[in-house]
Amino acid sequence: TGAKWKNRRRIITPAFHDKELLNNFVDIYNEQSAVLVQRLASLKSEKEVNLYPYIASCALDIICEAAMGLNIGAQHDRNSQYVDAVLKLTDILLKRQRMPWLWPDLIFKILPQGRAHDRYLKIVHQFTKKVIDDRAQAFHADEIRQKRSAFLDLLLKQMHDEQLTLVDIQEEVDTFMFEGHDTTAAAINFTCFMIASHPEVQQKLHDEVDRVFGNDHDRSSTTEDLNELNYLECVIKETLRLFPSVPFIAREVQEDFTYNDYKILRGSTAVLFIYYIHRDPKHFPDPERFDPDRFLPENSHDRAAYAFVPFSAGSRNCIGQRFALLEEKAMLSSILRRFKLKTAQKRDELNLSFEIILRSEHGAFVQVEPRF
Repeated sequence: TGAKWKNRRRIITPAFHDKELLNNFVDIYNEQSAVLVQRLASLKSEKEVNLYPYIASCALDIICEAAMGLNIGAQHDRNSQYVDAVLKLTDILLKRQRMPWLWPDLIFKILPQGRAHDRYLKIVHQFTKKVIDDRAQAFHADEIRQKRSAFLDLLLKQMHDEQLTLVDIQEEVDTFMFEGHDTTAAAINFTCFMIASHPEVQQKLHDEVDRVFGNDHDRSSTTEDLNELNYLECVIKETLRLFPSVPFIAREVQEDFTYNDYKILRGSTAVLFIYYIHRDPKHFPDPERFDPDRFLPENSHDRAAYAFVPFSAGSRNCIGQRFALLEEKAMLSSILRRFKLKTAQKRDELNLSFEIILRSEHGAFVQVEPRF
């Protein structure tokens, strides 16, 4: 509801502007990106592979440690009931969304998919509840000072002042987990594909990462390094323009208004198709062309505020967009420092699937070749 959302937003916003917490997050990006790079280095360089599973498990490790302070080892294929439940639950939710006959709860609950959904959801809730309970005990015993701060710790700090219950905290941790995992993985996956498809863009990116990091390919990145990767940011934004992770959003209309002679009533649900908003030739001439230069300051400073909205916009925009952009830059710069990406797959062969999260039906296949 509006009042609950407004109160939670006020409580949570400081977490995404806390310098110490953001620096902790960058350390997590570096550690997990290093694991990702090791896994990519073990691939056969002459073979094209679907990078999504590699990127998604890295993103899951990052979001779990950032949210809960826990390294779950998704990239190490540890036999984790929690990781399995998160992946299965995501899959069920995506399938349900594309099958309208599964939308009514009464029908969904009695079908095998609905029963599986409840089973996996119970595993996820039990896991996060135990993590939160353990962390809360450590927090109150003042044992947390020796550990790296996580999003959960900020909520525990505010628990007394803001009258938050452990159930309230669990809701926010679960939201952070599910909204920050697949969305970021989809963005990085499509960005890798577009970089592989445009060698001239990739060359500029290699020049930029070499300038920022020098010859030290193993040095961890700092927040300052990531902020210097301006062209990489343009490439990410242009990819998000063409492939917004969340292709459409819904909003409740707050007051009556008329649009193209149609009266839209207050209380109606408006579905905004971000995928097409980003293809308006008035703001993006030749909209299907991939051109990161569109996002250079001189080309974007006077663009309409709502022409580019991959993280939504207004008061209900994505609270974690800075977190996501830094994570994407950290993972992509780690890949680009060590590898050259190639693909023979054409963009029109991606077969986009418009679900809660935009994805390629059969995967985007990329060849990962060591640079050195």
